[in-house]
Amino acid sequence: MAELAGKTGGVYGAGLLVEDCEDTWAEHIQAGCTSSVTTGKVGTYAARVTTVTVGADVVMMSELLSSTDFSAYHGLVFWARTSLTTTATQLKMLLDNTPECASPLESLALPVLTAATWRQCFTKFATPSALTAIVSIGLYADEDLADGTFDIDDVYAVKRIGGIRSWTLDYSVDMLETTDFADGAATNSPRTYIPAHSTWSGTFEGYKDGAPLALGFSSTVHLSLQESATSGQGWVGMAFITGIHPSVNIDGVISYTYDFQGTGELTEASL
Repeated sequence: MAELAGKTGGVYGAGLLVEDCEDTWAEHIQAGCTSSVTTGKVGTYAARVTTVTVGADVVMMSELLSSTDFSAYHGLVFWARTSLTTTATQLKMLLDNTPECASPLESLALPVLTAATWRQCFTKFATPSALTAIVSIGLYADEDLADGTFDIDDVYAVKRIGGIRSWTLDYSVDMLETTDFADGAATNSPRTYIPAHSTWSGTFEGYKDGAPLALGFSSTVHLSLQESATSGQGWVGMAFITGIHPSVNIDGVISYTYDFQGTGELTEASL
């Protein structure tokens, strides 16, 4: 089995709201599909499309956007859920500068989705410079999938943090001891535990490239720690920037190290 080299990884942060998914995606509905809303992962609702005998290579639903320039951004972060388990690339998110995603400029493959399970996804833009006037976002089925429901929520565009060359992540769970008198009655009896709350934090560091990040006194940032450019090979969640450590050496090289504390769910890397 080939090992991931990590050379095409990166750290992506901040975020621009693209679509809050608090109402139906109604710009285009494929024949055999119905568009609605369901209970959201973030906020009140999520956009849903329900399919009945829909074939391959179709835009299942799309939503009209106010013309937006995404050329300074490098990918999308969003929540996705389906009623069936999918493989990588069966579903794609589309961005287009023409209505109804008729000729998409970006076709962003979703990672593997497990049935009835929300997953926060990161998908990297192939050509950010082309995304200067995006007016439509859509959910596309590359293959003829089984009938079911497909949900999207809280879509943000994120930027690659320039100059970063490495990151580390600490992901752990607290264990609560539940050893009682009966457990301790025997000699050399083992202690017993149950898992409690998980926590995640870490650092990323590199060279100064543009304005540095700000401390997260009152706001979180979308943080995507990518192992590679492949969708699914990264860790995605919301975090506070808790520390900034600049340094300069005699050669004039300026370096920055950032500490972060995750808050809420962390989507684990897969594939």
